Amino acid sequence: MLSEVAVAGIYLPPFFVYACVAVPLFLGVRFVLARTGVLRRVWHPALFEFAISLCLVSVLMLYV
Repeated sequence: MLSEVAVAGIYLPPFFVYACVAVPLFLGVRFVLARTGVLRRVWHPALFEFAISLCLVSVLMLYV
């Protein structure tokens, strides 16, 4: 797990770094899910996307 990250003299929490890394990954996963039609088959697409984003951030925090 990362420690604090200094950007221009401002210390940022590690969660912010993980969340920023997760955004492009999430957009890629979302694109794939939309193209395959999975998002049309789930009950609540926004809730499903939120859960996927949380899973991505969690995986990054655990394994990076």
